[in-house]
Amino acid sequence: MRIRKIIELGSFLLSDGGVSPRGKKSWTIYLRNKDRKIIEEFQNLLKQLSGRTGYIIHKPDGTHIVKIHNKELGDELLNVFNTLRTTRCETYPSCRKRNVCKRCNEKRDYPHITIPKILYESRKLSIKFIRNYISCDGGVGLSIGLKNKSYFLVRKVFIECKNPGLKENLITLLENLGYTPKTYGNQIRLTTKKDIIKFKKEIGFIKGCKITKHSQRFKGKEKNWLLSQMIKSYQNPKEFIQVLL
Repeated sequence: MRIRKIIELGSFLLSDGGVSPRGKKSWTIYLRNKDRKIIEEFQNLLKQLSGRTGYIIHKPDGTHIVKIHNKELGDELLNVFNTLRTTRCETYPSCRKRNVCKRCNEKRDYPHITIPKILYESRKLSIKFIRNYISCDGGVGLSIGLKNKSYFLVRKVFIECKNPGLKENLITLLENLGYTPKTYGNQIRLTTKKDIIKFKKEIGFIKGCKITKHSQRFKGKEKNWLLSQMIKSYQNPKEFIQVLL
């Protein structure tokens, strides 16, 4: 079904991209990311939906920006999600332009994002949606804590999300899949051994995508590799603590 591919594309756009007006009659669909595997996955979806992969702008800091101008695809995306803007309504550019976000609340805080009902009804689609989103705007955390002069491992799988409504939707999707997510600031976290092992088995990250931020120690390593290492650490935590010290 085409709508499933539209929703998959939306998972990338809600994390690191968006849809913006191009003139009065068209849309620019774009994604910003530093990981080539994520860019390739996004372009593959564009190809399936529009017949084109768009063009890439390479920034000096290593960021790749994929853009495609397409009225029909933009209309489809905004009919399914109502808006793909996640930043505060008061920030530039104004979300009132061409009704990119026409359902802001009265305080003009964050735009309200409508998640399509089919996403809650399909386990397979929910898994793809979460995998794409967390690969773009999330990761794995393996670090050391200290309590009563004793070191211990801190493990987490996390999603970054500032938009309150979108965060609630992501939490609901995870709960529907049987997870017990926790919130900490702008992060949604999976912290229990059961959830982390389940995440690796069912969801994981886009194959080959790498850590580009959040961890200087593991920067450049594949996210799925670190996820596997984190699960191994349950067997011998002291060994991993010594490596991380």
